[in-house]
This record gives sequence, C-alpha cells and structure tokens, in this order.
Amino acid sequence: MFKMIEVVGVSPLGFSEAVKDGVEQVLQSGEKIHFFQVLEQRGAVRDGKLKEFQVILRVAVDYSV
Repeated sequence: MFKMIEVVGVSPLGFSEAVKDGVEQVLQSGEKIHFFQVLEQRGAVRDGKLKEFQVILRVAVDYSV
C-alpha cells in the first residue's frame, strides 16, 4: 500500500534538477519511493532574470500499517 505526499523541488538550473531535489528530499527523510508524478512546473523571475525552477511532485511512498 502507498501513501501519497506532495513535495516542492527547486533548482536554479532547470526542471529536471528541481525534480531531483524534490525526490532527494524524500529519500533523505528515510522514505522508500515507488513512483512520482510531476503535478506542476513553474519558475521565479527576479530583477528581470530567471532565478529558480520549481516543481510540485506527488510521491508514492511505502505505507505500512
């Protein structure tokens, strides 16, 4: 059985790196990931320059009762 959690990943380099950031956050918390889904992609612009890529992920982790 899976538990679905949502996580935000960010990176100044690109969307792929933002996904890796989000997945790494979950892995570092000790969760076992089965799959993930990218729900949303967006970015931040400051002072007329692209500063950050952001993704919202839905992640399926082990859920043991």
